[in-house]
Amino acid sequence: MNRLIVGIRSGRRMMPGATPRTSVEFLWRNKFYATVKTDNIDWDPVKTSKQLIKGRELESKTSRRIFFGLLCLTPVVTFLLGCWQYQRLKWKNKLVADCEDRLTYKPLPLPKSVTPDQVGDLEYRRVLLTGKFDYSREVFVGPRLENGQKGYLLICPLIQSNGGGEVLVNRGWIREDRVIPESRRLQHLSCPQGEITIECLLRVPPSKGRFHMEHEPGSKLYTYLDLEAMAEELHTRPLYAVAIQNFKDHPEWIPEKKHESNPWWKFWAKSPPSKEAPAQDADAEFSPLQFMSAGVPLGKAPTVDYTNNHMQYMVTWWGLCFISTILLRLVIKNSKVINPKMEKMEKLKHANKYLG
Repeated sequence: MNRLIVGIRSGRRMMPGATPRTSVEFLWRNKFYATVKTDNIDWDPVKTSKQLIKGRELESKTSRRIFFGLLCLTPVVTFLLGCWQYQRLKWKNKLVADCEDRLTYKPLPLPKSVTPDQVGDLEYRRVLLTGKFDYSREVFVGPRLENGQKGYLLICPLIQSNGGGEVLVNRGWIREDRVIPESRRLQHLSCPQGEITIECLLRVPPSKGRFHMEHEPGSKLYTYLDLEAMAEELHTRPLYAVAIQNFKDHPEWIPEKKHESNPWWKFWAKSPPSKEAPAQDADAEFSPLQFMSAGVPLGKAPTVDYTNNHMQYMVTWWGLCFISTILLRLVIKNSKVINPKMEKMEKLKHANKYLG
């Protein structure tokens, strides 16, 4: 009786005279042979060849439709982009024409009432600035190359004599070894003292580029012309003017020296040779190399330097429109991409011609 019970618990029938095994011993010996139960759902059914062919045909139809849709959109999009560049070209041509027209006007003194918002309508307008430069607040933008030499754009505040405040003036390019005012020669041109009058162009400074670094406060070097930062740090008005290139000499800028009174006993003495340079002709001119060597800033030539690439962009977009239109016409004419059933019919006709 005991053998029969043990046999039932162990899950197998006991033979007479056999040694009984407990259920624990049987499970421990057969635990590595147990089967894993899985769901009855086949998640990856086997596909027939016909199903595979239909799936590939469906994928090819989808890709063909996407390609054809993009091919239809390309001429429309490129044509609209070309029209947009045409409008931009008309706007830029009008802007350049207005600026070139302003260059022909006679220079006028800069009014005190000019605000930074009005500079856009007066860009490239010749103006006369009268005042004194403050060389202790000079800042530099760069570096910039000029004739293969490294230098910087010299920005200096000008204190206007008419009470219109201080204006930032771009005096021009200066060589790297002449950034210190004491190192410059021709001092009456490189660092004129007293009240002077210069001819400038009102300009809107260029905006910050993608790769320009932010200005470090307290530094006199700027990587780009940040007008707001300069005006805030130098305590000037946010007005920007560019000095016009002028290689003429200005003897009137030479400061007058005070004559010292000589004692009566030196009246008969032989006077030493004068160290002052003789008076120069007012019409005398220097060369750009002489200015660069002496440290006199090279001003800007009075020309409009707007970049106008809208014509190239317009031709590019309309050229792409023309090419894509021809390609679309060829695709429609061929009709293989649009109607695959016609392609099958042509294949069957071709096969029947040689097999039938």
